[in-house]
Formats: sequence, C-alpha cells, structure tokens
Amino acid sequence: MSSSPLVMITGGNGFVGYAVLVGALKAGYRVRASVRRQDAVDKICTGQSVQDYLSEESLTFIIIPDNSKPGAYFEAVKECSYIIHVASPLASKPGDLVSQAVAGHEAILEAAEATPSIKRIVFTSSTCSIRPFERVLLSHPANQAILAGEGDKVPVLTAETIVPTQPPLPDSASRVHCYTNSKIATANLTREYSSAHPSSHFSIVNIIPGLILGPEELSHSKAEAFKGSNMILGWLFAELNISPLFGLPLSDEAPVLSETVHLDDVVEGHVKALDEEKIQGQMRSFLLCSHSPTGPVLMDAVEIVKRELPKEVEEGKIPFAGKLDVIPSKFDATPSERDLLGHPFIPFEKQVTDTVSWFVHLKDT
Repeated sequence: MSSSPLVMITGGNGFVGYAVLVGALKAGYRVRASVRRQDAVDKICTGQSVQDYLSEESLTFIIIPDNSKPGAYFEAVKECSYIIHVASPLASKPGDLVSQAVAGHEAILEAAEATPSIKRIVFTSSTCSIRPFERVLLSHPANQAILAGEGDKVPVLTAETIVPTQPPLPDSASRVHCYTNSKIATANLTREYSSAHPSSHFSIVNIIPGLILGPEELSHSKAEAFKGSNMILGWLFAELNISPLFGLPLSDEAPVLSETVHLDDVVEGHVKALDEEKIQGQMRSFLLCSHSPTGPVLMDAVEIVKRELPKEVEEGKIPFAGKLDVIPSKFDATPSERDLLGHPFIPFEKQVTDTVSWFVHLKDT
C-alpha cells in the first residue's frame, strides 16, 4: 500500500469531503486528510467505511488550524501526487466568505507550486460558480422565460460558462449571495492561474456539482442530518421556507433550480478526475447535474417515496408536511457523463430513495 499514490484531501469531516475521502481509499489511493481541529479527526474516525484503512495506515491526518497563513499546506502536501480541495466556507459561516474561500484556494496553489511531486489538483466547485446570484431568483428574466414556456431563449449553462467575479457585497447581503460570489471568485482564480502558468508541473480540474443528495455516513441522528444540500428534501418531513436564506421575506417565493446529483456520482467524479491519462489537459471543468437539460421535477419525490418506501410511508415516518417551489434549469452536463463518469448520472429516483431511506432510519437525537 505504501507504493500507492498519496492524495491530500481537505474538508474530510464534511458531507462531501468524507465521501470523497472514502472513495479515494477504495480506489487504492493513500489519503492524508487535512482538517482544522482534532475533533474533526475524531469525527472522521467514527466512520464505518474508514476503519480498515485506519488500521492499515493508508489514512493519515494533519491538522492545519489556519489555512490562510503563508505556507499553510506546505507540510501537508509533502510526497503527495495529488490534491483534492473540498473544504470551503459554507453559507452558514460568518465573515467574508469570498476572502476566506480565495485564501484557501491560493494556499493550495502555493503549496502545489512548491511541491514538484504534485501532478494534479481537483477543486470542488458548485453550480453557483456558473451563474450570478440573481439568476436563482424568481424575478430573473431567464426564470420568467422558462416558466412561460420560452426556455429556448435562455442560454444553456455548461462547465465552461464563466461569470465575472462580483463586486464586494454590503453586510446586509444574504449568506447565499455571499456563498455564490465565493464560488464565482474561486472558479475564476483557478482558471486565471492555469492561463498564467501553461507549463506548470500540475494540472487543474474543477468539479461543479449541483445540489448533492445522498446518505451522510457521519451524521448519526436526524438532528445532525439534512444541514447541507440534502435539506432540499426536508419538506417531506416538515414545513420548509428557504426564503430567508436568499435575503427574502418569508412571504416571498424562493424557488430552487432543478440541479441535483447523487453523492456517489460526485465521489466518482472527483476520483476519476485524478487520472491524468483519462482526463487530459492543463485545465478541465466538469458539470455534475442529472437529467440534462432541465433537471428533475423535484416534487416527483412524493410519488417516488410512496412507490419505493411504502412501509415507511404507512408507518407515518414520512409525513409529506411541506412543499418546495421549483424552477426547471437549463444546463448541459452530458459531456461529464461521456468524458468523466463514462455512464449516465444516477437518476433522481435513486437520489431520493437512497437519501430518504437513510434519513428515516436514523435515531431522532
């Protein structure tokens, strides 16, 4: 195992980061997980999927309390062949999300520059990076056109869509707006870096997932779960109003764009992106969203759950307590199916079934 390539992964105690960490281990990589605190190490070590790898010492840890310091990741990437940078400030985090996210990306790039063994960095981005915040609002002309049946007039979002880095926001801006701007800024940073360093010893891949659905292995109770993108299925269990997240009054509609992907596809995309022979080029980007071009019909989750989980429905574990306002999207993620995954995205039916069946069997607290 010591001859296997070593990949440094950030954010391994999070929903996506932990799943990617497990996926890399299963694919035969050694993993050095970079986290900020010892309790994050402890959390990862509770995961059932990592137990054998801990005993084999193919999973090790390094604690970096502040990734904004110069040289923060230099020690973490020693002897590594690859970096997967999943960690990013969430919308719920206080402070300037743009500067925090940019600092993290810059620290990763700085460490890779100083480490000749690094062959590739895979960055976890988001569909937030390929459209400005205003594009998610009901009032946006593109959304109005789609709802009016004139979606053919709306530009298609792809992995190559570029949004200019946005101007600074006032303190009153919504956290989702701040988060969106942070994703735009970091996506542009990686593209600009690659353009400025065409002969760099490492290449870059941006993975751009939509709303990620799937079981969270490190969440052991309902109280811990559904705090990330799985939250968009929360309306099956309780009233859900996400308007405040967008800085809107409770009485305003805040529809969700239909951009979802199964966690397993996201994991597979990250791991396959490490393969420089399969995924060639100095700078590549891949959009991970199922059901191009409009996305799934999210309210179909009701019929999916009734059909696939009849026992749980009969027992009252899924009360269908709320609803979710949705706008069809307009994207093309088929190149990722063809060039990265090598198969179609996992359909929405399985995204819902896997997530809901996991959630209903968790203990309450």
